[in-house]
Amino acid sequence: MKKTESNSQVHIKCHAQNRPSSSHQNNSANLSQRTAPVSFSQNTQEVDTACPSNTSNSQVPTAGEKLIMAAKTGDLSALDRLLQQQQGGSEHFISQAHLNVSLLEVCRQGRKFIVQKLVRSGAEVNVRGYKRCTTPLHIAVEQGFVDIAAFLLSRGADVNARDRHENSVLILAVNRAGSSDMLNLLLAYKAKVNHKNSQGVTALMKAVEVMDIDAVKILILAGSNLEQKNKFGKTARCIAVKLGIADVFDSLHKARDQPLCYSSHPECALYKAALNNQVEAVKILLDCRYLQPNVQREDLRVSKANQNIKKDTLRNLIQSICSDAKDNKDLDGAKLELVKILLGSGIDDERAKRSYNCPNKKLLSSALIDATESGVIELVELLCKLKNIEINFIINGSSALMRAAEIGRLDIVKLLLNFGADPRKEIYGGEMALTYALKNGHIRCADVLLQNHKPSKQKLQEMAKVAVQEKQLESLELLASHCNIDEFSQSLMEEGILTGDSRIVQFLIDHGADINGTCGTSCPALLIALQIGRSYYNSPLRRNDSDLRDMIKFLVESGASVNRVHPNKSPLIVAIENNCNLDVLLSLLKHGADVNEIGDDEGNTPLTAVFARYSTRFSNINPSFEKALLKAGADPNKGHSDRKTAFHPSRCMFIGGLEIIERLIDAGADLEARNSDGMTPLLLAAREQQPEVIKLLKKYGVNMKAVDNDGKNAVFQTFERGHGHHETLQLVADKDQVNMQMPDGLTPLILAAKKHDENAIEIFLKAGADPHKKNNNQETALSILLDRYFHRLEFMAGLKMLIRHGALLSLPKYGCVNLYRMIICNERKLVQLMVTHGMAPMCVDYTGLKNSLSMEGISDSVWRNLSPLAAALVGNRKIIARYLVANWFLTPVDLVGSDQLKNLKVGLQGKCTSEVETFLDEYMSQPMSLVQLSFVAVSAQLGETIGREERVRKTPLPTILQDSSPPQLNEFRSEVSSPPQLNEFRSEVSSPPQLNEFRSEVETGAARRLDEAVLCMAT
Repeated sequence: MKKTESNSQVHIKCHAQNRPSSSHQNNSANLSQRTAPVSFSQNTQEVDTACPSNTSNSQVPTAGEKLIMAAKTGDLSALDRLLQQQQGGSEHFISQAHLNVSLLEVCRQGRKFIVQKLVRSGAEVNVRGYKRCTTPLHIAVEQGFVDIAAFLLSRGADVNARDRHENSVLILAVNRAGSSDMLNLLLAYKAKVNHKNSQGVTALMKAVEVMDIDAVKILILAGSNLEQKNKFGKTARCIAVKLGIADVFDSLHKARDQPLCYSSHPECALYKAALNNQVEAVKILLDCRYLQPNVQREDLRVSKANQNIKKDTLRNLIQSICSDAKDNKDLDGAKLELVKILLGSGIDDERAKRSYNCPNKKLLSSALIDATESGVIELVELLCKLKNIEINFIINGSSALMRAAEIGRLDIVKLLLNFGADPRKEIYGGEMALTYALKNGHIRCADVLLQNHKPSKQKLQEMAKVAVQEKQLESLELLASHCNIDEFSQSLMEEGILTGDSRIVQFLIDHGADINGTCGTSCPALLIALQIGRSYYNSPLRRNDSDLRDMIKFLVESGASVNRVHPNKSPLIVAIENNCNLDVLLSLLKHGADVNEIGDDEGNTPLTAVFARYSTRFSNINPSFEKALLKAGADPNKGHSDRKTAFHPSRCMFIGGLEIIERLIDAGADLEARNSDGMTPLLLAAREQQPEVIKLLKKYGVNMKAVDNDGKNAVFQTFERGHGHHETLQLVADKDQVNMQMPDGLTPLILAAKKHDENAIEIFLKAGADPHKKNNNQETALSILLDRYFHRLEFMAGLKMLIRHGALLSLPKYGCVNLYRMIICNERKLVQLMVTHGMAPMCVDYTGLKNSLSMEGISDSVWRNLSPLAAALVGNRKIIARYLVANWFLTPVDLVGSDQLKNLKVGLQGKCTSEVETFLDEYMSQPMSLVQLSFVAVSAQLGETIGREERVRKTPLPTILQDSSPPQLNEFRSEVSSPPQLNEFRSEVSSPPQLNEFRSEVETGAARRLDEAVLCMAT
């Protein structure tokens, strides 16, 4: 039977949930107002409160009315059926208004699943009720349904929608039951935090009124304006003052104004309240959830590290108490009360007890160590009573008991021991609480710790060593009462001496230590004290000479041996090597030290040790040592193991100069004494380049011809340090010494040439050095310089000096190759010297060097027999070529008409300059005179340079030339002395600085060649 539809309308009135309000007469507005009945509109437009109905008079509800009832009762099966029938036809039609009313109703009921289903079916999330009243979001928020609100926001619900009293969703979210999660959600969707309703009330004001501290904190951090006033002129702080929570409010808003700090957020509200000793405020804040927002706004000034606020506040509070104690301030009882409150707020929980690495456990253990170090026994006792404390925790290399023992707080030591502190606990270096007490001289603490635990013998020995290092005599005496120190007192002597405390050393001697026995470094006690100056950088004695003298005096007077105890060095030598104070040396001599004793394995006496120190130490030694030793009877001739005596001139000069040498000579030093290398004082002075010493030795008649085991005299010794010292060379160079030749043929002049030392070459030549001597490789000084010369100006002076001293006369033929190379390279000065100082014109084989000239096309016969003139032409040196022709410095291959000259001209075509071609054409076009031809022929017959001068001198003259002025001779002299090319040569040389010298040498060369020619023609 078909039901008829009723004409009656179904009226559904929407009422906001009744909530109690907090009203304050003449102060603030009613923050929770009852909303009036509303009807719901479609598309946020007002609609009639009656839903669409059937036009018949039947009372049967419509499909829309059924949907509303199903939503209200939560009948999910009926709801699904109605929503599916809606697609069947008009008789099952459900309007948008019915969907919207259903959504509002289920939001009030808190049916999340149905809300989601209705929204998916088309219900509008921003629908408004009667007179544009509340939205679904208003209802969900006011009811505290966080998940429904989150869903609606995710589907586009307006987070800043307002009801008819201008209440925003954020204002409605605040309630007495707590609203942290809802506020965090709305703020994450950018809810306006400073919006006012019609009474001027903001969300912050309402949060203060309902005393929701978590909400206040969230809203302040979200940027609430603290200066905003409501309709009655009251700010949020005014309301807080009236409610008695002003301290909490101030702590919260001051925390927001402070910048975030490194490592958590110490400027948080809880810390502010604790810092100001606001006990009640701390209690209130601790009772709040006090969590950070789950979803934060971009402009929210919150640090991620702010999740350990209670822990950081406790740490800072304990640090404040400890800091006050270190500044000798009285203990603040309020701070101690706050520590108790914080410890009871959950930091000391059972979960941390099961985890050794729990942060809270580390915090509390660190706090215990800090409290112990500061000496706040009340705080130490408070922390020791915690169930979560790890009393033996090691932080920064020590535990609480170790710190108490270190500062000598006997009361804290006993307290910690009573609460289970372990005196056997060791750190990485093996130190225990007892070690700290002993090294700092806290005898009573050490005694208590020893009564609780007596360490092993090895540990006691280590502690005794620490007590010695720290000069704690009372600690040593305490240990002596608990163990037998005599068993290891000898091993502590070194440490005792390094302290500089004679009381410690005497204690060790009294307990069996042998003053002459070896200590830790296998040295007797006296040697350890003497070595402090160099070896023990951290010893107090090293920084105080008077303490060192006192210690040595104490040791000597206590029976320490002042002479050598094998295998160690003697005390005198150790004192000298370590540059001890003169008083120390005199004290040793006074107490019987042997001044001539061989004091080490190298055979040094104290006097030789004074000078031997120069070779190993580069700081000045006390010159008074030598005086004191000589005065005490030191023998200057008593030798080293390699026969070295004290007389080492360079070391003497380094230490005190000529005065020491004179004192040694006056004391009987042997001027000719030799060491194992055969070195005499003169040779040593020459090697060290000490001219003043050599002058002094010459004054005392030293043998200047002395040589060492290798046969080197003083001249050779001068070069041992590199270049010869010129002042020293002038003192030791005489004719016999500069011509001395070593087994390998080396002479001083050859050595100077190898080191290209032109000053030494000059000194040796002036002293009479023979430039013709050769070494075993048939090298002369000149050949060595020529072999190394290649456009190096520093060699020029040496070459000139050697050539002027006749070195060319002994130059091997292979050395001429380099001379011809100089012709090619335009070295005019050397060319002049070659012509004017006895070199014979000859041909050399230049084949090996021809590739360096890039002169292709010249016949190999020219290169195999290269004459000086050919070398000048190949190098495009016209001036040198004219000079050679003018001086008749020619060979047979240079004669006009020779095949060699023709081949050269052919090879040079197109490769030489026009001036050279012109000169060669001119030279080859003029026939040579009979005199010239004869001169070249005879010169060639006389042979190469070596022995040439002697051959010319021994050539006999015929009878016709015995007349003083035969006509032929005068004619010959006139032609040779003024060859026609000479004037032209002079005119072509421009005007270099060397022009006068050049002309002089040309004229000298011409005269020399003239005399030679006379002899040749006579032959």
